[in-house]
Formats: sequence, structure tokens, C-alpha cells
Amino acid sequence: MRRTIRNWVRPAAAFACAVGLAWTWLAGCGSLNGDSAYLLGSQIFRNGPFTGEPTTGGGGGGGSGAFGPGGSSAPLDPCDETLARKFVRISMRNLDPDDYIHYFVVFVAFVNSDQYPEGAVCTDDIELYTSFGYRLIPDGGTPLTFGSFCIQGPALYYFHRDGRFRGAGTGDDALSSAIGPAQGTGTPTYDNFFTSAGERVPVPNVILFHNPGGSSGGSLRVSRGDPQPCEGGTVIGSFDECTQDSFYYVAEDDIPAGSNQLGQGSNRRVPEEIQGTGCECFTTALLSQGEQSLLPPTIAVRNRACNQFARGGRIDYVFLRDDRNPPVPQLVWRVTDSSGSVIQDFDSRVDVP
Repeated sequence: MRRTIRNWVRPAAAFACAVGLAWTWLAGCGSLNGDSAYLLGSQIFRNGPFTGEPTTGGGGGGGSGAFGPGGSSAPLDPCDETLARKFVRISMRNLDPDDYIHYFVVFVAFVNSDQYPEGAVCTDDIELYTSFGYRLIPDGGTPLTFGSFCIQGPALYYFHRDGRFRGAGTGDDALSSAIGPAQGTGTPTYDNFFTSAGERVPVPNVILFHNPGGSSGGSLRVSRGDPQPCEGGTVIGSFDECTQDSFYYVAEDDIPAGSNQLGQGSNRRVPEEIQGTGCECFTTALLSQGEQSLLPPTIAVRNRACNQFARGGRIDYVFLRDDRNPPVPQLVWRVTDSSGSVIQDFDSRVDVP
């Protein structure tokens, strides 16, 4: 599936159209007021002015956010947020005692504007994002093609270590976008950057585990970028977002490793095997989207969709190696809100110490 990451609108007509075409590119459904429809997380987007009657998306229990019962008291303008709520704390650990994890994670944050009325970024905070390592795509600038996605400005994106397995140096201390094997059964190894304390990340609208291809890890690349997502046009079934590369089990030299118990190529993991993506916790509203997304300020935590995280909270990611059949998620998450309350625990089928 090929999608463009653009601005929000959720008219009922768009939703009805999307439901009927959950496995196709939405542009094939026609247009809304002359503008093509796209999807991101539990939201329906289109390129054009905000019109229509807002509704909530996702499988978190319904409600109508700030537009009716179930609304949130959170500020609608990100410039009004406290400093603590302008971050989310993220940790990552590996429970697989045999394999290294080579992962690809990108954070995308939209600048709050007419284009992105639910954008997470206050214009005055752009420097906060760029100082962390986000890169700015200006309004009207050339859209970014990132693997199977097209990201339109004004937006910022952070691709962790550009997907490199190692940085400078040798040994596990030099691991970059990778985590070493667990230290025996039940004793995890934490990421060198996303440590047990958790790294404070300027809050994104989207967290996406996705290999965009390129020279780093090129020999492992299965994700496709042809045709290019930003070229436009209607392509039915050219990309299945839920089966695009997200992370790999590898040996210390970044060569595919591990059991093939689930068949050839089972060293490769994809969004449908990641807890909290629209692929894994599929609902009609999520329409099998491969990312995790920020809870909009118009929706209360109790009404969150199963792929949403909260401002000012924390996400603990745990990579597993569990080849049981039927399968369980191989990357699980626990999500807390700004008060420290757990709003999504690890998948109950998985034992995380």
C-alpha cells in the first residue's frame, strides 16, 4: 500500500469509502471535495482545507473527543503544553538470548498549522526537535520519500542512527540501530541509546518501524520503493504496509540469523508482528496501518485507539524471539500516560520480566 502522510480530516464520507477499500490505496476510492484521501494511524487525512464533521477513530471505545462526550482536557494548542508533555520517554530491550536485533525506527512530528491542525509541534519548539536530531521538511518543501511512505511538510522526522547497525568503534558498545542478545533467559540487554532509564524524545505524531532501504543494511533490504510513494497516481496493491520490513534477527556481523521454524526468511519481522500497530490490533478504523500514533488532544485517554500513545508518558519496547505457531507479537510495548498510569500493558500472551 502506498500512502502520503498529510493533514487531518475525518469526514464520514471518507470513512465509509475507506472501510470498503481497507486493502487498497484510498485514492482509488475517488476524491473528497476534489482532494484525494489518505490514511495515517487511526486518522483519515486529505490534502485540502478542513471540512466535515470530526469523529474519533480507533478501537479505544468510541466517544467524540473534544467535540462531545469523552473529550480531553488537554490543551488543543501544543504551544500551551508544559515542557514535560512535549516529550515521551522511550526504552528498548532485547529478550532474545541468541540473536542481535537490527531495527529501523523513525519518528515523524507535524508542525501545528492549517495543514496539520493536530500537529504535535509548536512552531516555537522546532529548535527543540532539531537539537535532538529531527530534520525539518519546510512547508512547501520537497516531500520526503521514506521507504514506502511520503512525508509532506511542514514536518520533522528523526531516523534513528539512519538505520546503521554499528557506529564508530568495535564490539557491542558500538551498536547503533541495534541491540545485543539478552544475557541469558529472562535478563534483557538494553539499547545503548534507548536505555532502561528511557530516552526523552520530543513527542512525535507517528512512530514507525520501517526499513526505507539504502546502503546501510542494504543486503538485508526487502522493503520496496518502486514506484516512488511521492509520485502520485493510483496503485492498487503495490505495497502491503503490514508486511514491510521493520527489524531483523542477525548475528554480530549483521548477517541474518536465527531459526527458520516459521519458514524461510523468519529472521525478518514486519508491522503485523508488532504490538500496537494498526496491523496487529486491527480494527475497521485503523485499516491495517503500520505505525503507532500520538493520542490527539481531542480524545480522552480512556477512548484511545489500540495503536496510540500519550504525551508526557513513556513507552517500553521489548524485542522477543518466540517462534510459536500461531504467532504472538515479536515486538511488544507497554504505554503509560503523563501521570504514570499504564494505559496499555505488554501483550498478555508474552511473559516480560
